[in-house]
Amino acid sequence: MKDRADEMTDKQLESFFNDLKAHPGKYTKDSEERWAWYTDPANKDEVDEQLSHMQLVMELHKARKEAGLTQEELAKRMGTKQSYIAAIERGRKNVSYSTIARFAHACGKRIAITLL
Repeated sequence: MKDRADEMTDKQLESFFNDLKAHPGKYTKDSEERWAWYTDPANKDEVDEQLSHMQLVMELHKARKEAGLTQEELAKRMGTKQSYIAAIERGRKNVSYSTIARFAHACGKRIAITLL
């Protein structure tokens, strides 16, 4: 599943989450190991970096949805492939500022950066 996550469409991802809800024990061991890693103080800096990255990913996904675009439509506007948009939205790509700007523009949005 991890190898294909960057190529999953919204429907495929929805199907995966439905399977997860229907069979919660299926992913228990991985979840326990993941939880232990995320809560280990030794990993705090890396966890914080991942959370920041995921916040960006969620904002990009939200922008596309608010624009009423499919991944395919957004990809065409950006001059790229749907699989690349899926990879971005799944957090599988570290995107440059210019890619974020193209993504935002294609969704009719602007970029605002806040440093905390």
